[in-house]
Amino acid sequence: MLNLEINFTTGRFHATPWGHHVNEGAVEWPPSPWRLLRAFVAVWRLKLRDKFPDETILAQLIDKLAQSPPLFQLPPATTSHTRHYVPVNEGKKESRTKIFDTFIHVNQPLRLRWNVELSDVDRTLLSHLCENVVYFGRGESVVETRLVENAKTLN
Repeated sequence: MLNLEINFTTGRFHATPWGHHVNEGAVEWPPSPWRLLRAFVAVWRLKLRDKFPDETILAQLIDKLAQSPPLFQLPPATTSHTRHYVPVNEGKKESRTKIFDTFIHVNQPLRLRWNVELSDVDRTLLSHLCENVVYFGRGESVVETRLVENAKTLN
């Protein structure tokens, strides 16, 4: 079993669902598994390519995680938003436009479990990927992600 824990350090998860505009006021909860896999690929490309230069190891890890969706343990969460009135200048004419920033307010970790066995190489790479994920969803969603050994909470 593979267990991950995502802590939202600001208490907010910002993510626009696929097919929606950011200003629609919709927020994705629970997060789509592809969103986390995409974050892992981005972290490898930006931060870990020199340390783990063999892209086939990353591809194999992503393939293993993509085989089946994870089991989620969702923490208590509420939807909230802020409204911002942004000035729009068109020559001498000034108006304001309203922008919504919708998010999930969450103060406990999100836990995920995959029914997959990883090799030592896969586990090492995944551990480094988790340590280097600094946001999940939009950039405002600052996170700490970690592998959890011997987790007893997910069934």
